[in-house]
Amino acid sequence: MALTRIQIVTEICDIVGKNLPATAPSGALLQNRVVNYLNWGQRRVAKHHSFFNLQSIQSAAATVASLKTYPLATGTSNLGLTNVARINTVKLMDSENSRKLDYWLYRKFDKWYPRPENYSTGRPKIYTRWGNSVLLFNIPDAVYALEIRYGVFPTSLTTDGQYHDFGEDMDELIVTVGVMETYLALQQYTDAKIWYELFRGQLEDAVRAEDEMDWEPDAEPMGSPGYDSGTPWNDPYGGSGDALYGYTE
Repeated sequence: MALTRIQIVTEICDIVGKNLPATAPSGALLQNRVVNYLNWGQRRVAKHHSFFNLQSIQSAAATVASLKTYPLATGTSNLGLTNVARINTVKLMDSENSRKLDYWLYRKFDKWYPRPENYSTGRPKIYTRWGNSVLLFNIPDAVYALEIRYGVFPTSLTTDGQYHDFGEDMDELIVTVGVMETYLALQQYTDAKIWYELFRGQLEDAVRAEDEMDWEPDAEPMGSPGYDSGTPWNDPYGGSGDALYGYTE
């Protein structure tokens, strides 16, 4: 079972050589300040990778006809997501033609579709995120079910008996990032650098342990599918699109 908050805080204070009842310059208990540093560290880890225990699926979301923008968590026609760290995939689900929507960065989205309302409504093909909302293109012409895979931020540790969300296998990493954040807050940068290197190595190991083994390249061929006709008379030097390119007698 994963370590509790008080166990982690005690471990951090022991490592940095501070007593639990010690006070910070502000007069606050150092133990309480370490809890803040620990929660900052948890979020740092979650920003780096969507670990298995912080992955969620929303299968109850849906589009609204003629509506372009959908809040993530609250507001009219929201998607019902909670504590979102990142959106991994959005799929349009129906009984005939389900598909994964393509994610575009907002700059590309705005360049190609500065006013989506100028185009016909239809089945969405693309989504982008701006702030706490998702924008769809094409703007939906009907109600479509959506399935959204997303990573969440860990629950803040607020009570001594509370367990962190990452699971027992991540205890060492959570202690390490808590120590690093504490040294940074105390401005003990030599020690912080040492613990940063430990943290980085443990983080890489944790990501590698969850590596997706059932994998295939995502790259797609450029240009139209199929083969170009050989036209050596148009290119006496040969080119990669020439069927005779690289041929030697």
